Amino acid sequence: MTAMSTARAASSAASTMRRVSLRNLAGHKVRLVLTVLAVVLGTAFISGALMFTASLSRTFDTLSESTTKGVDVTVTPDEATGRPLPLEIGDILADAPGVAKVNNSTQTTVVVSHDGTTLQTGGAPAFATAWYPGNDQVGPATTLTDGDAPVGDDQVVVNSSAADKDHISVGDALTVVDTGGVHEVTVSGIYDIDVDGGGFIGLMMEQDAYLSTFTDGRTATGFALAADPGVSQEQLKADVTTDLADAGVNGVEVKTGQQSADEQSDAIDEALSFVNYFLIAFGLVALVVGTFIIANTFSMIVAQRTREFALLRSLGVSSRQLTTSVVGEAVVVGVIGALVGVAAGAGLTKLIYTVIGSTGAGLPDTGVQATAGSVVTPLILGVLVTVVSAWAPARRAGAVRPVEAMRSGDMSSASSLRGRTVTGAVLLVLGVVAALAGVLFDDSGTGNRAVLVGLGALGVLLGTFLVSAAMAVPVVPAIGRVIGAPFRSVGRLASTSSSRNPRRTATTAFALTLGIALVAVFGMLGASMKASISGLVDNTVSSDLVLYGPSDGSFPIPTQALDAARDVDGVTEVSGFGLAPVTLGGTASDSIVSSGFGSGYFVGDPRVTGEVTEVQGSVDLTGEGFIASESAAQRNGWTIGEEVPLDTAVPGADAREIGTVALLGTYEDNDLLGDQVISWASIAPHMDAGEFGSGMYSQPMLFAAFVDGDIPLDDLRDRLEDATDQFIVVQVLTPSEFAGTQAVFVDQMLNVLYALLALAVIVAVLGIVNTLALNVIERRQEIGMLRAVGTSRGQVRRMITLEAVQISLYGAVVGVVVGLALGWAFLKVLAGEGLDTIAVPWGQVVGMIVASGVIGVVAAAWPAVKAARTPPLEAIAD
Repeated sequence: MTAMSTARAASSAASTMRRVSLRNLAGHKVRLVLTVLAVVLGTAFISGALMFTASLSRTFDTLSESTTKGVDVTVTPDEATGRPLPLEIGDILADAPGVAKVNNSTQTTVVVSHDGTTLQTGGAPAFATAWYPGNDQVGPATTLTDGDAPVGDDQVVVNSSAADKDHISVGDALTVVDTGGVHEVTVSGIYDIDVDGGGFIGLMMEQDAYLSTFTDGRTATGFALAADPGVSQEQLKADVTTDLADAGVNGVEVKTGQQSADEQSDAIDEALSFVNYFLIAFGLVALVVGTFIIANTFSMIVAQRTREFALLRSLGVSSRQLTTSVVGEAVVVGVIGALVGVAAGAGLTKLIYTVIGSTGAGLPDTGVQATAGSVVTPLILGVLVTVVSAWAPARRAGAVRPVEAMRSGDMSSASSLRGRTVTGAVLLVLGVVAALAGVLFDDSGTGNRAVLVGLGALGVLLGTFLVSAAMAVPVVPAIGRVIGAPFRSVGRLASTSSSRNPRRTATTAFALTLGIALVAVFGMLGASMKASISGLVDNTVSSDLVLYGPSDGSFPIPTQALDAARDVDGVTEVSGFGLAPVTLGGTASDSIVSSGFGSGYFVGDPRVTGEVTEVQGSVDLTGEGFIASESAAQRNGWTIGEEVPLDTAVPGADAREIGTVALLGTYEDNDLLGDQVISWASIAPHMDAGEFGSGMYSQPMLFAAFVDGDIPLDDLRDRLEDATDQFIVVQVLTPSEFAGTQAVFVDQMLNVLYALLALAVIVAVLGIVNTLALNVIERRQEIGMLRAVGTSRGQVRRMITLEAVQISLYGAVVGVVVGLALGWAFLKVLAGEGLDTIAVPWGQVVGMIVASGVIGVVAAAWPAVKAARTPPLEAIAD
């Protein structure tokens, strides 16, 4: 009986505390919303990232399935060799048992211009391929909807989605550019194709004309087969494999259409996994920032409810029950925030798809894919982060004695900061030591040094957080005195108020510190990358002008553009610099073009670039051979005249020796040329023979061309632009403009990173709003007293606003200092990878500090109005 009574009493007490928790949450809806928002933003980002990648995966699966529709078997080059297939294999396949139709599935990447405008695809492909009449087509059905089938090498048919989007009609002229040159064609017809999705540009040309115009006329990248009625994909695969083996054909892969679709999907999923991890990382950053907000919020809530807790303790509620009650409130906040975050993530995914659709990419609409992981993962993380953040305040709520708790106020503020500060100082010193070790131990390898700096950064951030409360005691009032000076007594009140609770101030500010520090690190990385690129170009390129392809690097310079440039009156010399999938004796080059893959090649004399200094032999690459930097030649033991093995380096294929080349000369180390450069005369025969497979590396990949002339620069530029205008993709740039195009990639990367980091800053702003709002509630009597003695509403608003600006500026200044220090450390580690110039974006630094002040003003808007509206007599009576 006693045990049963005890159980009933415990159950009754638990039920009572649940009601107290729920009523407390219901009675403070605004406070609940602000706290929930901190959870919502982080979980929405994580949920959205998971849903977005799942949706993209499903979209591309659908696209792969539709593009392989009607294909029963594919025959492609063996991945081990990657060599293209002789066209004669098509005849063998046509005679194989069970084969109804065979199509050459080769596609050539192109750029298309219509009425002088280069057509954009929003990331979808633009290609030329062979036209097969409806009954002969293998794969998605194509149907002419207007005009006639193409005839000869000057007619094409265009897909209807591209024709509609770009206003192309039968009879229109198109300029088509591939890596070989320019082709002027006329649209003879418009066709529909049965695939899910649009956005692409598909030009189809009569079969023989396509092979002679856009390929080498001897090889194909693959064949697509359709089976006779009643023959399964597996049966056809077996029959074709046997037939090819009997004919002595090797170096091919035979797959069913379903296998090909599955492999495409697997490759896409693997590529998307990086995107997934990348986006989730930024969602976790937002959640980490949110932990400070949630912890601060619950600390203030506990402080404000001390009288309530005292009464509950006096009525027999145990410490454990009080702690459990506060944790229960945190669970509710976490669950609500995570559920709203999941819904917001779905909305975010839908919004992204809408934006992608507006670019004309034409992805099929498969809807938002809400997988179990995209729902469960953010739910668990949201609840876990909230509970962990609220645990310390919850324990503090349960630890106070009834009599001590009868006074209101934040109990944490009364305790000494000594222990926290000492611990923080130790972590800070250890972090600095680890980071400096990574910077100074330059024999340990970049990877190991980066790990040391990373561990040091973690120690610095943790140490800064713990020390920042003690730092806030002198620094925040000092900031307050400076910005508050024009406001006299109101400014003095604001500086005094913000230093009352250094823990609260430091925690609120650190949320902003973390976001600003990351922005500063990436900003410094970007500025240094751009400075390094500019310095590299300044030190290695002194030609008059540079011919360059699209700024996004999506298409090389057509080889015919070099011939056109040479024929320009006033041009004295032209030299093209490209990338070839080869190594010398297994050694790849390391330049801004190759980045450790393959080797650079020159069409012409590399000295046209301007800064190539001969050491031994000759660096003229107009004939066969290669040249190497002095250090690379010494490292590999190469001597002038020595024949070095030339090996293929096609990604995904085995390396093969395809010949030898002689070392013609050496040059002083040069970042643009890298370790070694091969002559085009040594590469071209192997490319013509199909030694480099059937993909993108089977065509010349000209990175840039360098031009010198003997006429005024402006005249030279005008003439070159006129001569190369037909090639669509070619830009004529000065060396400084050329350096600027390389910086475009850096700016694009930084814009993405800043957009993602903006989430952490938004969470920090919510934290300042939350802290100020709860602070106004806590200081209700004080504000009422100020109003009673004559302080106007405007002065109260200014006081709260100044407090917010002080907190924001403090967080921003600390963030900038920490971010620049960590950025310097990481850049010193990356110096060996080509980032040899460290630049500080001072304009951005000043901008961040100014913006933090604006953030403070914005964050204070609602709490300041709420404080100004406090009724003086009611507040004093509380």
